[in-house]
Amino acid sequence: MAIRVMASLLAATTIVTPALADDDIPPVLGGKTYIQHVILRAAARHPGVLAITVEGAREDGGDVVVLGSTLSAGRVFTKVASPNASLGGSASPDGKRFDVREPFNSNSGHRLGTMTISFAYRRGAATQRLVATADDIAAEVARVTLSRKNAVDPYPYDPAFTGRTYAQSLTERTILRHPELLVMMIHATPPGKSKNVIIGSNIGRIGKVADEDDLRVIEKGSTNLEIGGDNDRFETELPLLDATGKRIGALGLVFNYRDGEDKEAIHRRGLAIRDEVAKAIPNNSALFRPSR
Repeated sequence: MAIRVMASLLAATTIVTPALADDDIPPVLGGKTYIQHVILRAAARHPGVLAITVEGAREDGGDVVVLGSTLSAGRVFTKVASPNASLGGSASPDGKRFDVREPFNSNSGHRLGTMTISFAYRRGAATQRLVATADDIAAEVARVTLSRKNAVDPYPYDPAFTGRTYAQSLTERTILRHPELLVMMIHATPPGKSKNVIIGSNIGRIGKVADEDDLRVIEKGSTNLEIGGDNDRFETELPLLDATGKRIGALGLVFNYRDGEDKEAIHRRGLAIRDEVAKAIPNNSALFRPSR
């Protein structure tokens, strides 16, 4: 769908294919999808959880498969024989496990599949707390999942890069301060290297090399604006600055969007966040320092 941007923005912006477009995605090895990583972390934060399994169709449709399982990465991409899309909680026949089936959603509220969270249980015990915990886990997972394609990204995206950097901690702090953000990505060039990569992100893809749209922002100082998803996301990619005002990369920000919403206002919000982030970046090298 064509996008009309206010005239005052046209001189500084370029309407492109989505600013966070995917190009050549590395293969998933050993069942290590991004959503597999996400649910392993979620299970570790909630000691009472026995297992989390995520099911859904892959980006190209077709059979329902396991997208992630804390029981075994070897189950990932295996076909689900009898997909059960019904939601709610139930005890296992032996009364020792309580399963809560939750919707597996994206952070813009799209249903991507089903998530089953299993808890240790004693027959007859109250289940309200277990259901509430399952609700929390489903919300946590949705918060860091952009789309079906994102869910089955490889993790790590590039083993040469780590998520334990200042750029990543800055991203996480900024997302907490701005819950209106669906996505934040910091693109920068490692010291002594020539390829610009994602070094901070709340949806994985750490190490993803800049594509043509990213490079337009990084090298020319352009701004990419795009309506994405099902016309319900506003994606803006801005020149990333350090505290001195020097352009050091690109900053990708994604907001929820409703038809008819003021694009200029969203763009200004993105600029304000970019300027806030810039104040916390002494220089490019700081982004790659190990986080504490």
